[in-house]
Amino acid sequence: MDELTALHTAARRYCQEEFSKWTQRYVALSAAGKRNIPAKDGKGWDYSEEAYQVFPRYRVAEAIQVEVERIIPSNSNSLESLRVLLLDAARTAQDKLAGEMLDPVAQTALVVEADDYRNFLGTLAEAHLDAVKPLPYRRVIEAQEGERIWAGLKNRWGIGASFWFPLREDDPPADVIAFHTEFFQEMKGLEVLREALMDRGVTRIFQFHESGPDYEIEFSIFDPRYSVGAEQYSTSESLDWLVYASHESSITVAGDWLVAIFQRKWPEWGERTYQGPFSNANLRGTWEWEAK
Repeated sequence: MDELTALHTAARRYCQEEFSKWTQRYVALSAAGKRNIPAKDGKGWDYSEEAYQVFPRYRVAEAIQVEVERIIPSNSNSLESLRVLLLDAARTAQDKLAGEMLDPVAQTALVVEADDYRNFLGTLAEAHLDAVKPLPYRRVIEAQEGERIWAGLKNRWGIGASFWFPLREDDPPADVIAFHTEFFQEMKGLEVLREALMDRGVTRIFQFHESGPDYEIEFSIFDPRYSVGAEQYSTSESLDWLVYASHESSITVAGDWLVAIFQRKWPEWGERTYQGPFSNANLRGTWEWEAK
């Protein structure tokens, strides 16, 4: 790993470790019943002071990482020019969150976390870079590139402003099949998917999220799923395949060659396709919710 990549990786890893540390503390706070207190007006609840000391820190760590992953280290001509960009990432992230963090305790936590990142990066000497452990490739896709890829997806797959298959009312094309996430997991669908893409020579994957940001990621960390309130579309530069993870517990596989592989691996696929978001015994799901 060259020095520029090592410095960039150190910033990414720091943000990841801070995010993990503070989210774990927030989970522990919630489990102990210390996250909320009665609101001052007697209506509803507010965050406790302890909560305000914690959640702004993981929020800004996450936001800094997003800004860091917009930066391509090889575009810098020196460690110091890259360090300036990485330090600016904290300011950008902090400015974006400042309007949300109106509580004085939350504002302080936000500033302290951003300052901790700056202190870490500012004191990271060149001699320390040899010890930086690599991370899988992940890059935030910038607007112009994202618009180009998204336009291609819309043109190739008919993706519109609303949800895609199986949530659209019309019948899907022959090269589109959907399964409930529980069936997909039970049948080790991720392994089938990764093997198929590897055989196809796919090494980088574009992932578009309902609420952004969008990423180009390394094949090794590809794991399509609905998470953090965001539906997800995954594809590669060829646009000849697509995986869609929806908020209704569905995983959709598209592309004639990719669908053919799943149909061959799962001969009973026709009797196991998606039937709704709620769990049931046959793992196809149902639209009928039953209280347990």
